[in-house]
Amino acid sequence: MIFWMMPDNGTLTQRITEKILAGFKKHNPGLNITIRVINRRTLWTKMFTLKHEIGRAGCPDIIAFPHYWTGLLVKANLLENLTELDKSLRVDNCLDPLKPFCYKKDTVDIYSYPWWMDITALHYREDHLKLVTSKPEELLSTWRGFLEACAMLKDYFSGKEDYFPVQNNDLRGSLSYRSALPCIWGRGGDIFDETRTASGLGTEAFRLGLQDFIDLALKGYMPILRERSSNGAISSGKSSMMITRRQGLSMFEGKESSFKVKTLPVPKTGREHINYLSGVNLGIVRGGANIEHALELIKWLTRPEKQIEYASITEVFPALEGSFENFLLASPHRIQNYAHIIAGARTMSNHTASGTVMEILGNIMSKAASAAVMNRYSGAILESELKKADAEVNNILHLYNE
Repeated sequence: MIFWMMPDNGTLTQRITEKILAGFKKHNPGLNITIRVINRRTLWTKMFTLKHEIGRAGCPDIIAFPHYWTGLLVKANLLENLTELDKSLRVDNCLDPLKPFCYKKDTVDIYSYPWWMDITALHYREDHLKLVTSKPEELLSTWRGFLEACAMLKDYFSGKEDYFPVQNNDLRGSLSYRSALPCIWGRGGDIFDETRTASGLGTEAFRLGLQDFIDLALKGYMPILRERSSNGAISSGKSSMMITRRQGLSMFEGKESSFKVKTLPVPKTGREHINYLSGVNLGIVRGGANIEHALELIKWLTRPEKQIEYASITEVFPALEGSFENFLLASPHRIQNYAHIIAGARTMSNHTASGTVMEILGNIMSKAASAAVMNRYSGAILESELKKADAEVNNILHLYNE
C-alpha cells in the first residue's frame, strides 16, 4: 500500500509517520506500507496526472491533502466514495468548520476524512517585547501596531547579526499566501465575491490585505529567499515574533527554553481578528488494489488517541471534536492561548476552485518575493499581477460553472 503525504514534520516526516504506523502494521502482518513525502506544490501538480496512473505501479492508495481540495478531487473522479465503502462512516464528530469539506457537493456522501487541523496565530517572545513596550498585547492587537513593534525591535537589535523582528515560517523562505489570508479577510477581501461566482482578487480590499503582509519583507522585518542558516529564528534570539499555523508546544510551553512565548490572534487589519483555520484530510484513490486496507488505515489514524499523538508530535490540532477537546484540556496553556483565537477562526470557501485559486495566489506571492529581493518591487507590480489573476480566476469559475 502506498501512502502519499505532505512534509508535516519537515525532514523527519517519513521517520515519524513510520513510527506512528508501527501499531497498524503489527495488526496487519504482511502488509507493506510505502510512505512517499511530497511537497504541497508537487502534490498539487501530481493530482492532475494521477487519473492516468490509476492501476499502475507507484499509484498511491491513500493520500493526505488540504481539506479544500476535496471538491476538485471529487469532480476529477479521483477519490473513492467512503460512504459506499462503509455505510456507518460519519463526520458528525468533526469540527463544524471542516465538515462541509468532507462531502461531495449537494450529497451526504463522504469522500475525504479529517485527519488534523491548524490555526494561524501570532507568537512573540515576552522578554524581547518588554524591551520596547510596556503593553505588548495592546500594541500587537492591530497590524499598524505590529509594524510599529517590528520597527522598534529592529532598531533595538540593530547590532545583532541576521536579526529580523519576524521569523519566516514559509518552508521555501518566500511570502506565505496562507499567512496573508487573515490580513485579506480583515480588510474585507476574499478570493471570491459574496455569491462565489466571481473572483475577489481584483478588489481594493484584497490588494490592501496582500500588501499588508508583503510590507513585512519590504520593510526588512522578515527575511525572504535567504539561506535557511541566515533566517532569523525565534529560538536562537534572531527574531522576536512569528505568524504560524503550528503551535510549537515544545517552545511555547517553556519545556525546552529559558524564555516565555505568548500567543495572540493575528493582528487585525480591520475591525476584528480573523485567524485562518485549515485542515488536512485523508482520501482513498479510486480503483486502487488496497482499498480495504486504506479504509482501515484512515479509521486507525483518526482514532482519538492516534489523533492526539500525531497532533502532539506535529504541533497541530486534532480535527475531531472529542479529540480536540481532550487535547485542549490537557494543557492550560492551549486553552488560554487558543480559546479566543479559535472563536475568530475562518476557513477557505468550500468551492471546487478554491485549491486552484490558492495556487494562483501562491504564484503572485512568489513573484512579489522575487521582486522584493531584487529591490524591484512596486505597488504597480502587485496591481498588474492581481489584475491578470482576477481574469484567470473568473475564467476558471466559468469553466467550473459552480
